[in-house]
Amino acid sequence: MKKKLQQSIHHKMSVRIRLLYVAAVTTMIFTLTAGILVYLEFTNQTKIRAREGKEEGGGTNLNNGEIISEFTLEKDPVTASILGPDAIKVSKEAHAKTVGRSSTLGLSAGSKGKNIDLEIDKEGLFNQDGIDISIDFRRNEPSGDFFSRGKYFNFGMRDGFLCVSYRTENNLGKNETVNENVEYEIPADLVFRNFRFIFTPSTGKAEIFANNIIVWQRQHEKNTALSWKNGGKILIGRNMNGGGSDIAIFDNLVVRNSGSAIPFAETLLNFMVEPKDGGAKVHWSSSVNKEVDYYTIERSVNGINFTPLINIQSRPDSADEEYTYFDKTRATTPIAYYRLRQTFKNKKSVTHELSAVKFNTEKTFSIERVSPSPFQRTFDIAYYLPASGRVWMQISNERGKIIKSETFEAPQGKNIHVFRDEHDLQNGNYTVALIFDNKKITTRIVKSS
Repeated sequence: MKKKLQQSIHHKMSVRIRLLYVAAVTTMIFTLTAGILVYLEFTNQTKIRAREGKEEGGGTNLNNGEIISEFTLEKDPVTASILGPDAIKVSKEAHAKTVGRSSTLGLSAGSKGKNIDLEIDKEGLFNQDGIDISIDFRRNEPSGDFFSRGKYFNFGMRDGFLCVSYRTENNLGKNETVNENVEYEIPADLVFRNFRFIFTPSTGKAEIFANNIIVWQRQHEKNTALSWKNGGKILIGRNMNGGGSDIAIFDNLVVRNSGSAIPFAETLLNFMVEPKDGGAKVHWSSSVNKEVDYYTIERSVNGINFTPLINIQSRPDSADEEYTYFDKTRATTPIAYYRLRQTFKNKKSVTHELSAVKFNTEKTFSIERVSPSPFQRTFDIAYYLPASGRVWMQISNERGKIIKSETFEAPQGKNIHVFRDEHDLQNGNYTVALIFDNKKITTRIVKSS
C-alpha cells in the first residue's frame, strides 16, 4: 500500500513538472513571436527616428564657410551674440537656463507659455545666395520654427517632424518654391540633438542633417541661389514656447555662408585700394568677358553697410580691361571699405571680396603688412588690435571659397601672426581676412613655389 502511494505521488509530481515545462515553452514562444512582430512593424515604418547619440558633433565638418552669426545662449541677456550682430528683440520671459547641450546653459521660453521670438538684426548680412544653419534642439512641443525669415524661409518642425520651406532662383531667373515635411520624427524625449540645413548654391543641393546624419536632400540646378533677400524678420523660436515648461530647448546657433551662385565664370583678376591725396584710388583688372555689363564700386565705413559710388561700363572690346577710379570723398573714419560688384547683361551680379584702406595713423583694427609676398611655405601678417581679444583668420581662394580658417587670442597693440602652409596650397592669388569684434578686414597675397 505504501509503495502504491509513493508511486501515485511521484506520478502527480511528474505531471506537474511537465505542465510547468509546457507552460514555460509556450510563454517563450509567444514572447519571441511578439518581439519578432514588433521588430518587423518597426522596421517597416517610414518614419526615420532620431538617433540616440547625444554627442555626435552636429556636422561641424560639413561646411567651413564664413560665420555670419553665432549664439551660444550661455548667459542673460540671451540677445548677445559671440560673433555677428546681436539680437534686437526677444520674449520677456526667455532666458538662459540649465541644462543645455553638454551640460551648458541653453535658451528657455520660460514657464508662462510665451513664444521665444528671438529677432536678429542686420538682416542684410543674411542676404546670401547660400546658407548653413546649425542649432541644437530638444523637443517638448509638437510644432514651431527653429530659424525663419518672413514668408520666404523656414526651418523647423510640424507635428513632431522636421520641415523646411524656401524659394530659389536659377541663372535664367526661374523660381522654385519648396515646402516639405521631412520623414524624420523628433522624439519628445528631451534629448538635445543637432539639426542642420545647408543650401549650397554652386551645386544646387539642399540638405538637412540630424546629428551629422543626412535625413533629407533635394537637388536643384547648379548655380542656383536662395531667393530671400529682404525677406523679412529673422526669428529664432517663432511659435515655440517649450510646451510652457521652463526648460532649455535651444542651444548653439551657428549660421554660415555656404558660397555664391556664379552666373558666369568670374573674370576679376585683381582688386586693390590705396590712400591717395586724402581720398582712395581703386584699381582693378578683368579678363575679357562680353557678358559683363558694368561694374559698381561700393563704399562702407563699417564693412557691413555699403553705398554705391559709381557704375562703370565694361570694355570687352579693348585689348585688356584695366580700370581706375579715384574716390575724392574725405575720410571721416580711419578705415574705409570698398568692394566691387560685377553685373552681367542678364542682370545677375557677383559681389567680390571687400578691401580696406587706412587713411590716417589713428590706431584701430588694421592689417599693417603681409610678407613675404609671394610666399612659399609661411608668411607673417602684422596687425594692430585696439583691445585684447580673439581674432579669426580666414584664407579664401580666387573664387571666394574659404580654404583655411584659424582663431587665436592676441593682446592689444601690434601683433604678428605666422601662417604655416600645412595643406600645400596651390600657386595663385588668395585673400587673407582678419575678423575682430565683428569687424572684418582683408588683404591679398600670392602663393608661389
